[in-house]
Amino acid sequence: MRLRAVAVTLAAFSMVCVVHAQQPPGIVAITPIGPLVSVFSPEYFFAEVYFLSNGGANALSVVTDDGAVLIDAKLPGWGPAVLEAQRRVTDIPVTTIINTHAHEDHAGADAEYPGLSEILVHENSSKRLARKAGSGAKVRTFGDHTPLTLGKRTLQVYYFGKGHTDGDAIVAIPDARVAFVGDLVAEKAVPVIDPASGGSALALPQTLARATKEITGIEYIITGHGPPPKGRARNWPTWNDFREYADFTRDFVDAATAAWKNGRTAEQAAAELKLPDKYKNYRLDGAKATIETIFAELKQQRGAAR
Repeated sequence: MRLRAVAVTLAAFSMVCVVHAQQPPGIVAITPIGPLVSVFSPEYFFAEVYFLSNGGANALSVVTDDGAVLIDAKLPGWGPAVLEAQRRVTDIPVTTIINTHAHEDHAGADAEYPGLSEILVHENSSKRLARKAGSGAKVRTFGDHTPLTLGKRTLQVYYFGKGHTDGDAIVAIPDARVAFVGDLVAEKAVPVIDPASGGSALALPQTLARATKEITGIEYIITGHGPPPKGRARNWPTWNDFREYADFTRDFVDAATAAWKNGRTAEQAAAELKLPDKYKNYRLDGAKATIETIFAELKQQRGAAR
C-alpha cells in the first residue's frame, strides 16, 4: 500500500489545488487529509485518508491494507470517476462503503464499485436505499454503534438520533483524528432537514449534543457538502466548530420555538430572528424553511398531546 502511495502522493500534494480550481465536468478532485509530514515518518500512515469532491456530496476514502473504505458513494454515474481519483493515490481497491444516509447524492453510486464486499448503513436508512443490480455486496445494518476494522485501522460508526434524516451516521477515524459528519452539519448555515426521510429539526440539537459528548479523540470534521479548505495549511473544520454548531442548532430551535409560542408566522420568525453574536458568520438564508419545519413538528406534538 505504502509504496504506491509514496510514489504518487508527492505529486498529489502539488496538484490538488490546481485540480480543484479548474475541473472539467465528470472529474472527482482528491485532497489528502492529515498532517503534512514526510512520507518516511511513522505519522505518514495517518495521511491515507482522502477527501473526494464533486459528483454530489463529499466523500472520504480511507485506505487500509485490506481494502479502501469509501464513506458515501456519490451520485449515480460517478463511481468510475471516484475510482479514477483513487488510482491517483493508491492501487488499493474499494471493498467497503459506509452510507451516512440514503439520499441519492450520497448513496446513488453504491452499485458502481467492482469487487465491493460490504455496504454498511444505519437500519433506518437501509429501508430507503434504492436497491440496484450490479453491486453484489452484502448490506449490513447497525443500530446505535458498530466498529469496522480493516487491516490495522478501525473506524467507529455511530447513530445518535434523528437530524437531517432518521438514519444519519457519523463515522469516526480515530487514528486520523477525523470524523465524517455528513449532512448533520450544514457548514456554518441553517440546518437542512428532510422530514420526508424522517428528519427532525427539534431532535437535531440533542443528536449533535450526544455526539459531542460521546465521541472523543477527534480534532477535525468533514461535512457532507462544501469545498475543501484552500492552501497547504488545509484548515478543516475542527471538533470545536462541531460543538459550536450543536450550540447553534439549539439556540436556533429555541428561538423558533419561542416565536411559535408567541403566535408568530414562520416568515415573521425568520425576519425577527436574533441569535448570539458568536453566530454572526453563519448563513441564515434558509431560516424560513427550517422554521416552517420546526413549526410543523411543534404543531404535531401539540396534536399528539391532546
